[in-house]
Amino acid sequence: MILPLLHELHFYCIHRLIHLPPLYKWIHSVHHNSINPSPWSSLSMHPVEHLLYWSGTLIHLTLPSHPLLVLYHLQISGSGAVIGHIGFDKIETGKESAIDTHAYAHYLHHKYFGVNYADGTLPLDKWMGTWHDGTPEGDTAMKERLRRRKERSKRG
Repeated sequence: MILPLLHELHFYCIHRLIHLPPLYKWIHSVHHNSINPSPWSSLSMHPVEHLLYWSGTLIHLTLPSHPLLVLYHLQISGSGAVIGHIGFDKIETGKESAIDTHAYAHYLHHKYFGVNYADGTLPLDKWMGTWHDGTPEGDTAMKERLRRRKERSKRG
């Protein structure tokens, strides 16, 4: 039950890391060449980004884990990327039911780059002030955060 949370935390940390300007330019920009994400672009990454992305599963080398947990961790890593790039906000599961995905939030990440770094299991973006929900208020909050960052960089 803890593995999805560990995966989310690891993904958020490395995703924020590779958005730093030098790493973004040489590594993560390969993935962001797809402005409109699709399942095919989900695992389209620079080899270094692949190493970072899949490195979360190395925890099983230090903590004793059942082999099925390792396979589960690999599965949520691979399929989680596809779901985030599926292109639909909901997946229909019946006549009157649907599963919410984090695809729209990730679409906004590909559109604006500096928002919605997490997968959505934990509210990390809300906690860190990088959440954008697609509303005009979300645009205003994003622009204000970028303005403050620009002012800080001018001062320092």
